[in-house]
Amino acid sequence: MNIINKLKNVKLRPTKQRVLLGELLLDGNNRHFTADMVQKNVTDKGENISLATIYNCLHKFVEVGLLKQIENKGEALIFDTNILPHHHFLDEETGILIDIDPKEIEFLKLPNLPKGFNQTGFEVLIKIKRLNN
Repeated sequence: MNIINKLKNVKLRPTKQRVLLGELLLDGNNRHFTADMVQKNVTDKGENISLATIYNCLHKFVEVGLLKQIENKGEALIFDTNILPHHHFLDEETGILIDIDPKEIEFLKLPNLPKGFNQTGFEVLIKIKRLNN
């Protein structure tokens, strides 16, 4: 499915910026990225989109289910093109996320939810650091 149809299917107007970002990010390959990384990819393609517009598009993509927002690494938000339920390792030194298949993690018991809340899903984030050899 082309990106214009993909955007229309989730009721997003296919603006020039959304189409460009959709073509860069929603090609079927799973990846993790920040808005700064996207802006560099846009610039490398000879295009120009402000960082604020990139953030707006990414948040809209999250809102309609085309992307997931994963974790804040310092000031930067990390986004994920894999919207299926899965977990992550987070390399604390590089900020790189590595997918973990949900079948690799088992839970015997989950904690009780706070009063007045419903569970909408859960994701495990395991923080890792390289051993100093």
